[in-house]
Amino acid sequence: MPFWNSAASEPKRAHRFILEIPGLVSLDNSFTYAKYLAKSVTKPAYTVTTATHKFLGNTYYYPGSVEWNECTIVIVNAINPDSNELLLRALAGMGYLRPDFQEGIITGDQLPGTVNKTNALEQLGDITIEELDGEGGAVGTWGLVNSFITNATFGDLNYDNDTELLNVTIQLRYDYAMYQPGTQAIANAAGV
Repeated sequence: MPFWNSAASEPKRAHRFILEIPGLVSLDNSFTYAKYLAKSVTKPAYTVTTATHKFLGNTYYYPGSVEWNECTIVIVNAINPDSNELLLRALAGMGYLRPDFQEGIITGDQLPGTVNKTNALEQLGDITIEELDGEGGAVGTWGLVNSFITNATFGDLNYDNDTELLNVTIQLRYDYAMYQPGTQAIANAAGV
């Protein structure tokens, strides 16, 4: 039965979501990413690769491995919490060592290091995207497993635009995603 014929059925809406990034905190832990800063997020998506085999003028396809596509997050670049600081601190926490700090390696004040997966995973925590119904109940939750930042863009400044908020765009790579239907979705499916 189509959703418009039943008052108990409702389509999911693009503007009803909560984005959790629990590990994105300032150096002194005085502020953290705030849920209300989320502007948009690309939900997880996957691609199944294919292998081909040609035989007598025909091509046959076989499913290969699954690859999860990157997610893009857009958040408002607030003054407090300062999104610039949060993301640059996350980059340093991933193992990035600015060139002006590398002299410390020679003097023995700084250990050498590079960006690595262990440190990168610690910077964001368990990212979740919770989809909501009109009353704020969870209809489903996506979890990005082993996610880390691959790109951060801090927006463009422009004197001609005095009405737009400054945004930060974050690209995430993750190993895979999990989906859990929310209690509201389960109740709707059961006809409750």
